[in-house]
Amino acid sequence: MHPPRSEHARSLHILVAMLLLSGSLLGCSSSPRPTSPFLPADTIATTVDRDSALAVLSSMRRTAFDSAFTALNEYAVTRSVRTEQMGPSGAVTAMQSYVLRYSPGSGQGTIQERDSMGTFRSGGILEWSTPAQTPTARPSNVAEQVLSDEPAFIEPRTREGYRYALRADTLRGETPVYLLDAFARDQGTGRDQSVRYVRLVLHRGTRELIGLRMVRAGRVLLFEENSRMSVRLRRAPDGQWVPHVTRVRALVDVPFRTPRQFRTASDYYAYESSPS
Repeated sequence: MHPPRSEHARSLHILVAMLLLSGSLLGCSSSPRPTSPFLPADTIATTVDRDSALAVLSSMRRTAFDSAFTALNEYAVTRSVRTEQMGPSGAVTAMQSYVLRYSPGSGQGTIQERDSMGTFRSGGILEWSTPAQTPTARPSNVAEQVLSDEPAFIEPRTREGYRYALRADTLRGETPVYLLDAFARDQGTGRDQSVRYVRLVLHRGTRELIGLRMVRAGRVLLFEENSRMSVRLRRAPDGQWVPHVTRVRALVDVPFRTPRQFRTASDYYAYESSPS
């Protein structure tokens, strides 16, 4: 039996927060929540039509998002993945990249290209995105890990902790979407939320969730973590929603150590359906 999505999300949050450190206990703090350097500009007007945004949020469907990575087994697909460690100035101090081709099924991928430079401190690679020991392993279900069953910005009883904005747009010039932004409030229940910002990309016709960007800021015991994660889907040749791009950037501030940044990016392309 697989653990629920909420457990996956919690473990991902701890992993991104601590990266190389062993630990699973979230600490609470009465001090002000750290401000994330990854937060976009807050452009939500005080007069925004909150009811319209929440109506679209309440109609959101997650079938495409929750099944996209599971559907990878149905296709041959190429994945390029690059993970970098950066120093305080932002300069890249270590890098590892692969281009892999996966056949339909559950087998491992075949490395077509690889490159690396420098040394990751204590093996500092984001395990869920680029396994250090098994780079040919199939991608984990990132969508399942990023979005829990009942995140605070969706759960009706905790929505008061957020402010919302909604606008219509067109994705890549052809797919009509809604862009729904939620910013955690700096006061009240919003102050306690680890998710400080999220943008949900919803297909305008079906209300299917086909992308998100999320910024987290929080503390794990004495450690501060700021992270930005994004997942975008695309249509496979047969029309099914499948992974397109995943991105993670994390800033980890550990006592008595220089703050470190990591980022990892995966792109999925050259989809081919399995022969019938």
